[in-house]
Parts: sequence; structure tokens; C-alpha cells
Amino acid sequence: MTIDVSEETTNLASAGPEATLDSAPENLIPVDGFANWQATFAEGLTGTTEPGEATVMIKMTGAGNVALSPPTPITLAQGSHVVQVVIDHPVPEADAEAEASLAPQLVFLLSGGTEVVAGPLDFHGTHLLRTHLPAGAALAGLELRGLFARQEVELGVKALSFERPMPLNDVDAAASPYGPAPSMLPGCDEDVTNSVTKDGISFVLESRSLSAVVRYVYTPIDGNLSDIEVEINNADAIKLSEGGGVTIEMDGKEWSADDDEIERHFVSCELVGDQIEARWQWRRGSELADFLCRIAIRGKSLLVEIEGGSGRASGMELGYVVGAIHPRMVRLPYFSIDDSQPQILSTSGVFISSYLDWYTSHASSLHGAPRQADELMHLNGGCRYLATSDGRRRGLKERWVLTVSRRFEEVLPSLPAPEKSLPSISNPERIYCELPEMESGEEAYIEAYERLRMFRQLGMNDLLVLHPDSTWDDGHGGTRALEPQGAPAKGGDDAFREYLDAIGDLELPFALAVAFRDISPLDGNWSTDHAGFGSEGDLISTMTGRYLLKPRSIAELAPKTLAYVNENYKPHAFYLRHLASQPPWKRVDCDARLEGEAAGYRHTLQAEQALLAALRDDPEIQVVVDGGQHWLHRGLIEAVIARLSGDDPSAGPLVVDFALRHMDRQQVGIGIGSPEDFLGQDVPEDARDSRSPAFDRYLATTIAFGHAGLVPDLVRWGLPAVAKVYYMLRHLQTFYLGVAVESIHYQRGGNLLETTEALIAGAHELSQVRIVYANGLHIYVNGSTEESWDITVDEETIYHLPPASFLAHGAEGLLVYSANAGQGRIDFVQCDDYLYCDTRGERLTVGPITVRGAAVVTHQDWQIDVYPIDTTEAIELEPAAIWDDRRLPPLRVLAYRDDADEPDVESASVTGDTISLRPQDDVYRYRITLPEWMVEPGT
Repeated sequence: MTIDVSEETTNLASAGPEATLDSAPENLIPVDGFANWQATFAEGLTGTTEPGEATVMIKMTGAGNVALSPPTPITLAQGSHVVQVVIDHPVPEADAEAEASLAPQLVFLLSGGTEVVAGPLDFHGTHLLRTHLPAGAALAGLELRGLFARQEVELGVKALSFERPMPLNDVDAAASPYGPAPSMLPGCDEDVTNSVTKDGISFVLESRSLSAVVRYVYTPIDGNLSDIEVEINNADAIKLSEGGGVTIEMDGKEWSADDDEIERHFVSCELVGDQIEARWQWRRGSELADFLCRIAIRGKSLLVEIEGGSGRASGMELGYVVGAIHPRMVRLPYFSIDDSQPQILSTSGVFISSYLDWYTSHASSLHGAPRQADELMHLNGGCRYLATSDGRRRGLKERWVLTVSRRFEEVLPSLPAPEKSLPSISNPERIYCELPEMESGEEAYIEAYERLRMFRQLGMNDLLVLHPDSTWDDGHGGTRALEPQGAPAKGGDDAFREYLDAIGDLELPFALAVAFRDISPLDGNWSTDHAGFGSEGDLISTMTGRYLLKPRSIAELAPKTLAYVNENYKPHAFYLRHLASQPPWKRVDCDARLEGEAAGYRHTLQAEQALLAALRDDPEIQVVVDGGQHWLHRGLIEAVIARLSGDDPSAGPLVVDFALRHMDRQQVGIGIGSPEDFLGQDVPEDARDSRSPAFDRYLATTIAFGHAGLVPDLVRWGLPAVAKVYYMLRHLQTFYLGVAVESIHYQRGGNLLETTEALIAGAHELSQVRIVYANGLHIYVNGSTEESWDITVDEETIYHLPPASFLAHGAEGLLVYSANAGQGRIDFVQCDDYLYCDTRGERLTVGPITVRGAAVVTHQDWQIDVYPIDTTEAIELEPAAIWDDRRLPPLRVLAYRDDADEPDVESASVTGDTISLRPQDDVYRYRITLPEWMVEPGT
């Protein structure tokens, strides 16, 4: 795939709905003759119609129904089972609540009195409604029910067509950027000897190494994964997948892997080369399903491959653990399968992992270990198989990978590196701002601008502004997906362009949202052949008026969208939504015409990874990706909003190894999502403060994972919280972004333990971690909720880290901390460009500044800027402490006010070498500079 944002795009934007919908694609058979259709108003709805050949315009008032009927029923076109129609539904906003109570819908009327509901009329604007009709049906009309209009409105019905199935056009298959056969098998760093022997009716697959002897024992009795046991160093056997195996649909019902109602007949089991082959036949009544199970051992991993099912297998479950001694379950932040996670079991001095190989699976979706407590220990979840659009299900083919090792790292999956590496990080000092979703209304763009203007007033220059999907959409539908424009209810495209010009004047770079999840009938490239199908043969709706974009169409349509947005709006970057924030099985196309790729998530995964690789390789494009499932795309994403999964990720232990050691170090992780993503959506109002323990935890955890700053929502958290993230991280992150991690240790009882020992001992649950980077940077993070931690830096310096705090020190005199260095807890950073401190309510002298609260001091040439952020008392500053190598003349103070274009000369109090600055509500910055009559030395 080649991305070219300079591509000519004059033919991309449709002139309006008619340009897209009135020219029938090859697979549509238009129904002509609307001019002869009759309209019947009922139930209190009155109005008139203006019928044309392809459109009927209905002017209406009141509440009720309107039916449109042809002179004679129209027979369904030969070979067609689907009818579609376009509705223009410009309902005034004031009628929305009343209309919702009426549940408006479109119904197709068939000869003989049969009715087929096409869908709700719960939208504004232009939408496509589409439904299946019985074979041989004749269309006797259509009826719009439950309409409501206080004043006369005009509603359009047009482009009535029958849809006929046609083969899909040939497209080149997406090539995996990881090569033809990527592997997730855990690695092994020590010598291992494998063997397979037979013991009675059992087979023993052995992994023998210096650290452990592990025997996987397969005894073909039940025909499911309960037949496998594990013996570790001659201890009692453990079952790691009790009740696990294939789920199957027979006799109109789905049955679990251990349900006794299914007869499981053993056929054969033999050793073939270095692997076991076992054959089973499952039966219920007259229904049969055959399965082949291949079992092998590679290094420290047992590989169990299962295939078959005759289209009846609905999935596979990995069961639960039985017999583990003193078990401890470990979840790894960022290693998630949607909102759930696999778990690592620690027992008897070893670690055990259980995965389905996501690179070989034929499933429609994967799921992790259940999050709810069911008194059972689940290492992982399993997979599901959906039917394709013709009602058939693919044959099951899965590989279960079970790994036991003394070393924690050896049970983690391998994340393969792509054939081409990520480039080095170009802007390590950049901080990111994700604007919140924009409410529908003409003030939305103005409110967004005012937020950004306040940030700029506080000296926040290195800030990339990320715009949400709602920049383009008002939530009512009727807008384009691939050729977006400014949202109509927010003032439309003219208002949006004015807004972009305004933030351009602020000199803030911005990214605009693009998403290759959706396609709209309003898009110029619309065709049902570009839309994904569900198992019932319907188009998959992703939101009002939008449908799933076929993964196979991404390669064709994505470059056109990027070129269109670039040409029309000139963003500095693109903000790519959905593809890495949700797993690929959320976007599965069940279209039976895809044959072997239908209803399989790997088809989606490969198409999306090919796009990510193309975006990475284009030097003209900058992309920030919305994340959460980005571990699947190692080495393909340069910058990602690093959201953690789950309802309250802050409640889990702080385990950083997967993120810091297994994901690409040249990838910029941004934040840990928003504070709401990390802390939960229901953060109490009194906790939304820059000095709250909750916000302290958010900031400290961002640093623990080695991520760039993501400023919080200004309205919810306040300007002091925004400034704290910006200034505390802007300098610090340049020392760890893109830098290799040298070591990770967890503290317990005064001892620093490596990860394996820490997890065995449970030290990780204290969440006190030290990370050392290859450049000498040391970071200490106390993620504990109750315990403090004292850090001795040298013989004279001890930092007291209360819960949710950190200390960072290293080369070039770097010192950044939120800790107690002897004056009480403060937040502090000082570098060549600026000093930031928050004394948290105490009046303290910190370097050249004395303050109660938070302030920023920046300096360059012959000017010092002071930003009072969260203080009500006078700020005292000693310029000589900053310009210690200069002979200072009398200085003047300028005050920058919100409502003034030019600064005022401020009458400041001067005592000796100290300048006292009094905070004022309308002053956002003070500047200390040379007298007006004096030129800067050297000029």
C-alpha cells in the first residue's frame, strides 16, 4: 500500500447526497416510477407529496404515518433478496424527544399483507435503510410510521432499489509487515531438551532444563483439554484447562466442552514423528463432528493444535486451573484482549501462561480471562466463531500454547518485530492534548479555541492538539465518514475552517481525526461492496448512518481520505481512531463472498497492519494512533495514546515489564489515556484537582511506564493540573523516550528484587518500582496506596516518597520529583529553559523563587517570564539567581492581561535583589526585562 497525501482529490468529495446516491452501482436495480405512487396519510399526520421518477418529497405536519404505494405490486428482481431505500429526514431538534417516544420506523409492505421492518427512523439527515425480503416477494409499498412534526417539514424518499449479489472485485491480499509466518511463541534463553514417550494409555511430553523438569501428560479420556495435566519437578499434577475445549452447536443448542449430553468417541491416538495425533468424533443424535488434535512440545511450551468440527464448532474455551499450590495470578498492564486480560499463574516457584495463537487462529474473536469473580482461576478465555453471511460457519482451527518456566520473561508471548523498524523519535519534548468530545452546538469550536488560547498563554508551545471524531459529526448521523467536513450543528465547514485558522494563529500544531472503521452512504466511494456484512447478511452498523468499512477496502480508500483531509484542512498530523483502541475482532466482515477469510478477525488484522505500516513508512505523514490494543502492532505505530484497559486500571499493581521491555522503545506512548481512563469515569469532584492523590497517581504512573505527557481535560481538572503535566514531563520525558531500559526492580523490605523474584514473593503488589535506563536515568515510582519509600541518592540527600509519588535523577544534573526533600512534599523540575514548582500550600523558597502554590519561571536572553498558576500570595523572584553571570541594570516588569493586546508596565515591589509580583486575576504572565531605553547587550 502506498500513501500519497499530495494526490489530486478534486473528484473525491461528493457534491451532496444526490451525487452519491442517484447513480446506481452495478449491483443495484433501481425501481422507477415514483411519479405514479400514491400517498396515504393516517393517524393524525397530514401533508402533501411531490413525486418524481426517483424521489418522493413529503411535506408533513402532525403525528402519525404515511404510506406510499405503487399502482401494482413490484415483483422482486430475479436473483435479488434485498431492497434498499434512502430517506432524507431533517427533523428539527425540538421534535427529537417527542419523536423518540413515537418510535418512528420504516416498514416495507408486501403483497398478501406481510410486513418487513427496515429499521428505525432515529436519525437526522440522509440515511440508507436496507433489508432482506422473502424469495418471490412482491413489493406493495412502504410506510413511514410514528412521524412527528410540530411545524411543516419536508422528508424525502428516494433511490428505491433492489440489490443483487455479485462477486467481489479482486484485490491484492494485505501482506503482513511481520513476514509470512509471524510467531508469538514465548522465547527461551536456556538449553532445553524435549522428548515424547508413551506411558500406558498416556503420552508424556517432557521439557528438561537446568531450572526445571516439566512433564505434560496427555491421557485421551474426555476428548477435551481436561485430558492434559502438568507435573513440575515431580510434584503433584496440575490441570490448567479443566473444563476447557471446543464448544459446539448441535441439535439447535450450544454445548460446552465438558457437557455430558455430547457423546465424545475416541477414534485413535498415535505418535507421528515428534508429535501426537488424536482423532475424536462427537455426536448428538444424527449430527456428527470430527476433530483432529496434534500435540507437540517446543522448548518450554506445549502446542496443542485442534481443527475440524464440520462447521458446528462455535468456539473454544481454555477452562480453569485445578491443583495449583499457593497460586498467585498476575495481570500485565497493556497486555489485554479487549477489556479483559490473560493472566500469568505463579505457583510452586514457576510461572505458567496459556494463550491461543492469535497469528494462526481462524476464529472471529478472542476473549481473555473473565474479570468477574467466579471462584475459579482462569488463565485466559478463548475464542468464538461467527457464521458467515450465508449462515455457514468456518471449520475450527486453533493452536493452544501452554508454557511453564522458572523465569517470568519466558512465559510471555513474543511480539515479532516488523521487517522495517520505526524511525528515531523526532520530538521527544512534545506534550499532547486530546480535546474532549465536542457537544453539538454553534459554540463548540469557539469553546475549543478558548481552551487552547489559555494553554498558549501559559507558555505551552510544544503541544500537539488532537481533535476527536465529534469534530466532524454531531451525533445525529447524516454526515460523511471518509470525506468529512465541519459538523453542521457546530456551524458547518466555514466555521470549522475559521477555527483552524484561529488555532493556526496560536502557532499550535493540530491533528484531525480519521477512522477507517466506517463508511457512509454519503461518501463519494459508497458501495455496499465496501461495507461489511454480519452473520445474518445485513450490513454491520457502527453508528447512526454509518456501516463497517470492509477491511479489504482500506487499502483502496484510506489513501484517498488522507489526501482529501490534507488538501482541504492542512493538519500537521492525523489522529487515527479505532484501529488500535479496539481489537480487530470488533471489525469482522462475515461476507461469505470472502470465502476462507469470511468471519475471521485475521483478515481485519492484516489489512489494518498493512495500513499502519504504510503510514509509518511515509515521511510526509505524521500519525498519532488511539491505543489500548496497540501491543498487537509492535513496531508499526510511532505515537499512540496508551490507554490501559479495564474499568479502573489504577487499582491494579504497577507491573511495567511488558510495556517497557516487550513493546518498541521507539514508539511514543502518550499518557495512560486520560485521568478518567485510568481512574474510572466516576472520579469524585473533590479528587479532580492537581494535588489530589488520584491525580498524583496518574502522573506518577505515566512516568513509570515511560510515556509522554497527555494533559487532562481543562474543564474537569483545571488549569493547574494541565500545567503540572506539561511542565513536569516536558523536560523529563526527553531522557527516557526512545531510550533502552537497563533494569527493572521492585522494592520490598528495603530490598530491590528483579521481576521474577518480585512476582514470586508478591513484592510487585506493593507497586514500588525502580527503572534504570541505559543513559543513566534512575526513576523511582511509589505506586503504593499506603506505604512510603525513602530513597537515598547520596550520603547527604534522602527523598521521602509518599504514596503516588516519584523521583527522577540522572545525567546532566537532571532532577525531577514529586516528593519530600526536607521541606514537605513539593513538585519540582528545573532545566535550562524553565523552573516549575508546586509547594502544595506551603510558602517555600525553591531556587530563585519564593511562592505558596504553583508557578512557572522561564527565561531566555534578557527576559524572565513568570506564570502564576495556582497561588494567591505574592511571588518573590531573584533575577540574579538566574542570571548569576551578569551584571544587572534596573529591570522593569510587564504584565500580560487577558483582554489586552499589549502588556502593561507593572509597578512591582523591589527589595534589594528581589522582585515581588502580586497575582492578579486578569494577569496570566509577568515579564522581567530590560528598561525600554536599553538595548540587549550584544545587539
